[in-house]
Amino acid sequence: MRLGLALAAALLAGACSAQISDGRSRLVEVDAGADPTDAPATCSSRTVFLNFEGQALQRGPSDATLNQASWMQTPTGTAPPYLAGNANRKALIQNIVTGVTDQLSRFPITVVTTRPASGSYVMIVFGGQASQVGSLYGGAVNQLDCGDARPNDVAWIGDGVTPVQRVVNFTVGAIGFGIGLTGTKDPNDCMCGWDNQCTPNNTGPCKLGSPINRDATANQLCPGSSAQDEPATFHKAFCE
Repeated sequence: MRLGLALAAALLAGACSAQISDGRSRLVEVDAGADPTDAPATCSSRTVFLNFEGQALQRGPSDATLNQASWMQTPTGTAPPYLAGNANRKALIQNIVTGVTDQLSRFPITVVTTRPASGSYVMIVFGGQASQVGSLYGGAVNQLDCGDARPNDVAWIGDGVTPVQRVVNFTVGAIGFGIGLTGTKDPNDCMCGWDNQCTPNNTGPCKLGSPINRDATANQLCPGSSAQDEPATFHKAFCE
């Protein structure tokens, strides 16, 4: 299976007390008299926006604020709402949001489901099929951005990617590809399968290697070291 600009060809066929936000798209219970400075610090230089409600896109230099994606093969495209008509849609979306939030909580990165009013953000669009968004690949797509030159990436993940853990892992991988991480050979690594021949193990949360060798045979590579520090790259992109 290959992701890179996208997912493998195999997919072509197919949280007395009060509540405060912890900055990670969920509510946590805290004591009413707790010191608010005890709340976890969040990475504030960039946000992850998970867009499940449908999105019109146009081809151009990748920019989430303009709904532009450089990977598009057509001038325009529209992703319909994710799993429209599915009776379990709400629960599935919540599980995806929780999964992505949990896997990025080590930083922690702010994950939202409404478009940020300001600042830089990565937008992951969920829903529909490749032909509807102009993707060459049927499961997931983002543009490799060596050096993370464009902060407002736009990625897409289709309805056909299942189960939830697979969607979560592909989301983390798509974010990684957009900040300059390339494919690896470790099936448990989040970058396994991104435009290389590695087959990801999606039975559990993927890992971010520190460091991990890049796959020198991947179809898309970035110049420089043969290894990449994936947590450090995420921290630099979202926290510095």
